[in-house]
Amino acid sequence: MKHKLLFFMAFFLPCLVFAQGNVSVKGSVIGAVSNDPIPGVIVTVTELNRQVTTDADGNFTIRNIQPGTYVIQLNSVMITPKNVSIEVENLGVTELKPIRVTELNANEDVSMIGIIDAGMVDDDVETSGQDVSSTVILSNDIFLNKAAYQLSPARFSPRGYNSTQEVKYINGVEFNDQNRGVFNYAAVGALNDMTRNGDVTNFTAPSSFTFGELGGTENINMRASSYTPGGKLTLSYTNRNYYLRGMFTYSTGLKDNGWAFTTSIGGRYSNEGNIDGTFYKNVSFAFSAEKQWKGGEHSLSMVAFVSPVQRGQQGSSYREVYELTGNYLYNPNWGYQNGEKRNAKVVTAFDPTAIISHIWKINDNMTLTTGVGAHYARYGNTALNWYNAPDPRPDYYRYLPSYFGDEAIQLKYKELWRTNQTSFTQINWDDLYLANANNIRNGNGAAVYMLEERRSDLLETSFNSTLNARMSRHFDITAGVGARYTQSRQFKTVADLLGAEYVLDIDKFAEQDFSGDPDKIQNDLNRPQRKVYEEGIFGYNYNLNIYSLNAWVVNQYHSRYWDYYYGMKLTYTSFQRDGKMRNGRYPDSSFGKGARHQFTDLMVKGGLTYKFNGRHMINANISYGSEAPLPNEAYVSPRITDRTIDDMKSGRVLSADINYIFSTPHLAGRIGVFQTNFYDQMERNSYYDGIEGTFINHVLYGVNRIHRGIELGATYKLDDHWSFDLAGTVGEYYYSNNPDGIKNSENGKIVEREQVYMKDVYVGGVPQIAGTFGIRYFIKYWFLGANLNGFARNYIEAAPLRRLASSYTEVTPYNQYYDAFKQLTTQERFPAAYTLDLSIGKIFYLPGRQSINFNLSLNNVLNKKDICTGGYEQGRFDLDHPERFGGKYYYMQGINCFLNVSYRF
Repeated sequence: MKHKLLFFMAFFLPCLVFAQGNVSVKGSVIGAVSNDPIPGVIVTVTELNRQVTTDADGNFTIRNIQPGTYVIQLNSVMITPKNVSIEVENLGVTELKPIRVTELNANEDVSMIGIIDAGMVDDDVETSGQDVSSTVILSNDIFLNKAAYQLSPARFSPRGYNSTQEVKYINGVEFNDQNRGVFNYAAVGALNDMTRNGDVTNFTAPSSFTFGELGGTENINMRASSYTPGGKLTLSYTNRNYYLRGMFTYSTGLKDNGWAFTTSIGGRYSNEGNIDGTFYKNVSFAFSAEKQWKGGEHSLSMVAFVSPVQRGQQGSSYREVYELTGNYLYNPNWGYQNGEKRNAKVVTAFDPTAIISHIWKINDNMTLTTGVGAHYARYGNTALNWYNAPDPRPDYYRYLPSYFGDEAIQLKYKELWRTNQTSFTQINWDDLYLANANNIRNGNGAAVYMLEERRSDLLETSFNSTLNARMSRHFDITAGVGARYTQSRQFKTVADLLGAEYVLDIDKFAEQDFSGDPDKIQNDLNRPQRKVYEEGIFGYNYNLNIYSLNAWVVNQYHSRYWDYYYGMKLTYTSFQRDGKMRNGRYPDSSFGKGARHQFTDLMVKGGLTYKFNGRHMINANISYGSEAPLPNEAYVSPRITDRTIDDMKSGRVLSADINYIFSTPHLAGRIGVFQTNFYDQMERNSYYDGIEGTFINHVLYGVNRIHRGIELGATYKLDDHWSFDLAGTVGEYYYSNNPDGIKNSENGKIVEREQVYMKDVYVGGVPQIAGTFGIRYFIKYWFLGANLNGFARNYIEAAPLRRLASSYTEVTPYNQYYDAFKQLTTQERFPAAYTLDLSIGKIFYLPGRQSINFNLSLNNVLNKKDICTGGYEQGRFDLDHPERFGGKYYYMQGINCFLNVSYRF
């Protein structure tokens, strides 16, 4: 640690030279028709790779810039992107004429639609790989801009990265949680008007607010002064996972006394969504206040928001079920109870958040931004549980026609599925209540069936401080420190006893194997044979206490033809499990505080840009470093033991890309190649092992992956009316070695270490070829658009259990199991697919700077419901019947509409 700190200081301190130069550019961005200022527009000086954002009055300032000719790019979700050539004079300040831009009404929900859809799927560990990449703020990169919306229904993720590699900040404070490494989009649901402004950093490029992250970073600006004065009322209708949405936002703007206030309230609702059995209930509220003094030299802001939500989830199922029902949106999670649909898997989330941020403009060349944020996330997901009773899931493999060898029985079951006998094809709630009632009549009040809620709560505080300094006309330095504390609470409660009196807190899997040892079956030896009632905690209960510190610095050099940057980040991470139950299978390693795991990680990066002129440049970036494993994946079976793999270590990442960037009056875009190598990664897969009759946690360590490909994004503006967009990628994301794995059962019976044959298996759940071609037409503030989207080379997520040599000890190339072996170890590739989207919109300008904005977008207008967007292999399999445990899949929704009407005043 000491040597790293010395190297860190020696590497960067020489760059702290004296500041000089005061040439600045000031400008404003206004609507071409409305003449209203446009806030939140990202203004990029392409030659310098520098960004600023327009304030609530549409103004921007670019400080410390050399005299000469530059091209600035203007981009925002509110406008049509525009390039402007400017001439910077050798004076103190160059004042630009107001820049007029075309305002857009297009897809006001562009930033959240993909996330809403993704959030409806199961949160089971089996589907944890189902990942969707999204953004809150649109990038100024054409490829990322288009991919964020057009390709999200197919679960597209740029470069195949997952959401842990994209970091979100709010007012300069980091908000990816430390346990799972992801940002909670539900925390800002229905607060779209409050989350539009901010800064985006693409991939590992230099940033004004953070060191950067592999998949890019965003800083949402929720300071009250950043919003345009006035109000906005929005009403929306959609046939997705909610039907109705309403939002109202009002901002005072920055007053003469230095105060600004902004508030927003919103909600989303559907009694039943587009998928049977799902529902959505959400109300959101946000309040932001800011005080500026000394002519804006100091700004102190506070923002608080909350967005409680309750939603019924969709579940994955077998292809056999989809084909029998003729419904690719079949949902096994619901059934009728007293004539009404009831979903067994319901998410209830509540994440109140507060942030205090201070900005100190030390002088024209130096700004210090400091913020503290805190939030408590209450997240619960209900699920059925049962004890010594038939599996209540309607699509359990024993209830499918393919399970039976007798043709007459097969025909009977096929008829039940095809005719949609809901008492059979959906959860039969009446049977579950009846089973519990019979148990009570027999003198045993214990639940045979019950509904549990798996809780994953989070208390987190974050501190970030960032210094932005213009050290000379050529050098910029950005440096920062951060500190975070997280307590992740993992437990489950009795949500509904379904008419029973109590549940006995023992492990049903352990009871099968250790029936002669009453201690082994106890979930908590400190309270054996405990009866648990509704809302009581049972099964497992532990905390993860996580601490981290980081310090980073990035230097940037700018000249007429050459730019370069280099930076370093040092991070300390510590986490520890604190068990609240003494588990009978692991009595010595489950209760109390376990070992503290500590990691010190170093990340370095650099980049070089050569500018042929203001419109053509070549850019290269490279980064290398290590990252501590996520606590969520570090433990072998965290619910019951503190055990981790031996010699747990940080993973390493090496990433590089080369890009050609062009920006002419008619054609702008980027074409690039990239490769990212992941080393020593950890992955945890969980599944039910039918042979052993227990739940298995399978941890892979020393995992290596390669992500590489080509990406293109371009926009051609024919004239003032017609524009054409093209964005696409051809990638290859695959495992490059055979890692070791540890299998650990929750009944405490199995502990095995074995090599997993994952080499050349593709990363599943993301299309590796994807693209979109769009046409946009604009006339008199009418907007028309069409996009053709394509997806290919999307693979099922591979189950490690199917790639163990020990799983096939009876197989030889010459016996009856060989064909089954090939079937079980061959990774399925989903068929290529395409969709067509259409949109139309109009802005009506009214007197007094008022406007009415409407937009109608139609996605998947060809109503293609058979597009498989993801799936996973099951952990269990049967060599005698390889088809019995097929994959489980998700499919794209059919035609979707989104009608949005808003009134600004």
